[in-house]
Amino acid sequence: MARSSNSLLALAAALALSCAPAATADRAAAEEPYPDDITPPAGTRYPCALTALPRDLPGIPEGDRAYVNRTYTRVLRATQAKLLLLKALEEGQALPAALGRYQQTTSGLADRVKDDAPPAGLEAFRDDVAGALALQQAFFAKAVPLRQAGRGMPEVFAIPEGRQASGRLIAAWGRMQARYPGWSAATRDSIYHHLCALDLF
Repeated sequence: MARSSNSLLALAAALALSCAPAATADRAAAEEPYPDDITPPAGTRYPCALTALPRDLPGIPEGDRAYVNRTYTRVLRATQAKLLLLKALEEGQALPAALGRYQQTTSGLADRVKDDAPPAGLEAFRDDVAGALALQQAFFAKAVPLRQAGRGMPEVFAIPEGRQASGRLIAAWGRMQARYPGWSAATRDSIYHHLCALDLF
């Protein structure tokens, strides 16, 4: 039996309402909100005085804030993954499993950084962060076999991709400074220490 146009409209409205929570949840997940708790993983510590991103990112234009928030959420998660793998490298324990966990976490983060379209003018910053993550992945892929072969941490830190990643993070910091000369001290310090904490040196 054919439906009336009114019943079809009602059905369409009901379907739209039933899908709304899922759509909202997908959007919220895509925004990757910055965490309330930035405590480093158990047994690790940040290498610098990392502070949480200020909630409203004072001094960052409104049109840039969501992108900056997403990017530094990913930087924080990559930093925490790095800390766990560095701890395993220093202790020389469970290295293949630690590398696997690191790769699983950071591959997704690196892809999201690389694929996230930034506001105009932040493309080079995006490329620097993505490049740093890729270089750190290459660094750790070489570091684990070295430690398994009995080499020390000084030899690990001599792997060139580590310094190359550091250079990309320094460049990313320079681009942020140039773009936001009027940002607040709290915003500047937090963003600097996020990039510093991700760095290997």
